[in-house]
Amino acid sequence: MAQPIALSARLLDNPNAKHFHLQGNLMHKSLALVFLALVALTFLLTPHAIRAAPPTQVGGTQVVIQNPVNGMTFQPGQTIGIASNSTAAGGIAFVQLFVDNVAITTSSPTNGVPVSPFFVIQYWTTTPGYHTIVVKATSSQGVTGQASVFINVQGNQPPGPTRTPNPCVVAARFLGDVTYPDGSQIPPGTSFQKTWQMQNTGSCIWISTYGLQNISGGSFGARSPAPVPNTAPNQIVNLSVNMVAPQQPGTYRSVWQLRAPNGILFGPQIDAQFIVPQAGCNGVPQITQFYASPSTVQRGQSTTLVWGPVYNSDQVRLQTPAGASPVQAPGQTILAPQVTTSYILTAFCRGQRVDNVATVYVNNPPPPTPTPPPSQQNSIFLSPAQQAGFGAVNVPVQYFYNNQNAPGQIQLTAFNQFGQVVGNANVGAIPYSQQFTNIVISVPSGFQNAVSVQGCITDRTGSPLVCGQGLGIR
Repeated sequence: MAQPIALSARLLDNPNAKHFHLQGNLMHKSLALVFLALVALTFLLTPHAIRAAPPTQVGGTQVVIQNPVNGMTFQPGQTIGIASNSTAAGGIAFVQLFVDNVAITTSSPTNGVPVSPFFVIQYWTTTPGYHTIVVKATSSQGVTGQASVFINVQGNQPPGPTRTPNPCVVAARFLGDVTYPDGSQIPPGTSFQKTWQMQNTGSCIWISTYGLQNISGGSFGARSPAPVPNTAPNQIVNLSVNMVAPQQPGTYRSVWQLRAPNGILFGPQIDAQFIVPQAGCNGVPQITQFYASPSTVQRGQSTTLVWGPVYNSDQVRLQTPAGASPVQAPGQTILAPQVTTSYILTAFCRGQRVDNVATVYVNNPPPPTPTPPPSQQNSIFLSPAQQAGFGAVNVPVQYFYNNQNAPGQIQLTAFNQFGQVVGNANVGAIPYSQQFTNIVISVPSGFQNAVSVQGCITDRTGSPLVCGQGLGIR
């Protein structure tokens, strides 16, 4: 330490040295200030440099709530279906439904096997208030994703502004009448089911909160709104209502339209147009259907002849090879024709008639394949029994089995001196050939009592084919 102090003293005594020392101090101070500024700037520009990087998740889990849409209004006590679709790497293991942070239900794929995408509808019964619905999906890798919507029950206002996602779109397309096309005649007071074929052309899923509503012409006893089956976008579905034709004759038209859960009507208007004729019949009869099921049989088999409702007729007759007789419509009968036969259903109305024909085609079954007779007769020969230890005898058996009514087996029975059975043995599934074998029979009462043995070859039903006698132990 002495040497640097001395050096400093010499520098202070020299004016030039003093000046040099002053400049050096200023330079050191300037460099220190620049260094501190660079450190501060680096800290400001990279605020996360001192933080640990977040863990990396394997695979993302995406959840989309397809129904209800954000902001929908419902009535208290209404059961709604929350439809969601979830995707994730490795498949979705389970989906949970929460309402206002309360767990409602958990759903898993069939048999518990993760799948992706996983579509599920979960149900909840509404209560008054403004509610947050959250759907959480967890993948097989343990990664969870979620989505949420807000609904209003009984018109309560939300607690504050919310971010409304893009809602799904409701739309439909009419494809055609499935039953009772326009102009069908339906007798007074007759119950019938009108069915239309529709396609969901929107992006919303039709669930239990959707319906088919009568908008004009009367519902004719049908429920309105009528239930609609769950229908995904682009899916084709049949929509039906159960009606009753009026008692008064005339032409009627009932108009219907799809209804969304919020009450909005959408899609094309569809209708049921039908005619209720005067009591009795007038004009040409109408046979709805007439067929045989099955239409092709083997000779000796039966078929069912079926006919549906017959409208605008005063008499219906069925003609068979045995003759024609009146029948009630709808109806059916069981027949067993021996040859190809055509049956005729005839409807009459004041001299006018309509015929429908159903043909049953009968095929002759192929003849059975004859079983060739055995080429050699079955035989069995029993040599005298030998002692096989206490309580057992050994019987040498020589036999030939020709495979008749296979599989066959050998049955041995031992008798005592009084003709009583004292033991038996079986050998199953014997081969087709000449064979020699030893068969041991257990004799619980002692081998000295087995004085004779009987052996038989039996077929698969247990019936003897051939038998033989042998000597026991005397």
